[in-house]
Amino acid sequence: MRRPRFLPQIWRYLLREFGSSLGLCLGAFVALYLSVDFFEHLSSFLNHEASALTIARYFLLKIPLIVTQVVPVAVLAATLLSLGGLARRGELMAMRACGVSLWQIASPVVAACLALSLATLLWNEYVVPECSMRAHYVETVEIKKKKFKGLFSDEEIWYHGERSFTNIERYDPRHSEIYGLTRYDLDPDFHLRRIIEARMVHWTGSEWIATDAAETLFADDGTLTMQAVSDPTLGLRETPDDFTAVHHDADDLSFASLRREIRELRKKGIDTTEPTTDLWLKIAVPFVSLVMALVGIPLASRRSRSSGVAASVGTALVVGFSYWVVLALTTSLGHSGVLPAPVAAWSANIIFAVIGEIFFLGSE
Repeated sequence: MRRPRFLPQIWRYLLREFGSSLGLCLGAFVALYLSVDFFEHLSSFLNHEASALTIARYFLLKIPLIVTQVVPVAVLAATLLSLGGLARRGELMAMRACGVSLWQIASPVVAACLALSLATLLWNEYVVPECSMRAHYVETVEIKKKKFKGLFSDEEIWYHGERSFTNIERYDPRHSEIYGLTRYDLDPDFHLRRIIEARMVHWTGSEWIATDAAETLFADDGTLTMQAVSDPTLGLRETPDDFTAVHHDADDLSFASLRREIRELRKKGIDTTEPTTDLWLKIAVPFVSLVMALVGIPLASRRSRSSGVAASVGTALVVGFSYWVVLALTTSLGHSGVLPAPVAAWSANIIFAVIGEIFFLGSE
């Protein structure tokens, strides 16, 4: 069928309606998220006597990550509001009567959401990691006053202890485990006396226990002695709380940084099932906006004249919540190794994209 000549005007009109609704929904959801997050942290702010400026800087640094998290729900709500409004006013019916298919009506919104997904991918790579890491530092060091005498980057941690320096490839706060530990022990004259290397160190609740640990001893005459570590605790006096100021989650890392970290961990023979799943999620999650559009467009076309803003927002929240439940389930299965990392990361997108396609076929 030949495309009607007035379609470009219709597309501009649809994009204007969708764009205005998206801006409104995104601002509302970000404000709601910030409000809830503020009251959740209010007692901590008061207990630690945090200044208003520090609190404001903390939330400003969290906004990039918040935007990433609420964009999919905002897209779904905007789709239901904009196209649902056209359906209530009879404009969608008029377009269909003029020979415009639902897919032709949906194509500008789908294209906009695809562009938004690609922009989110870049946003998550270059903006979110830096801001998220700084927000974590502000919360733990400046607000909660947890001190850490060391240096850290997006790839490793250097910790300065009593007459020692410790390099950590990765710290997992959820399991209280250190991966790729190298400890340099010095004498009172700051001469290197021992190097300890451990593939993994686990916190038992009272002490650290090392796995596959070896040590290199430096004698006064310059000779070296390599042997297995006799004390599996490695003499570590730090507790997991000492590392909370500098640990980084997957959100704190860019795709490139996380991939490099996984490569280094694999070289040391460390299991990378969990971070590999997180790596694939960095690619899959930005395209949730596109999936939400595919689900929302046929739902919006079915909206009745009596459906209002509350119904649209409610539908968006229900569908969005259902998606994140499925994603949380598949992510958990991926972290545990039950599902391959790519399958775990993309399953929720595929499931809801199929649901959207079924809705599309039912609306044509």
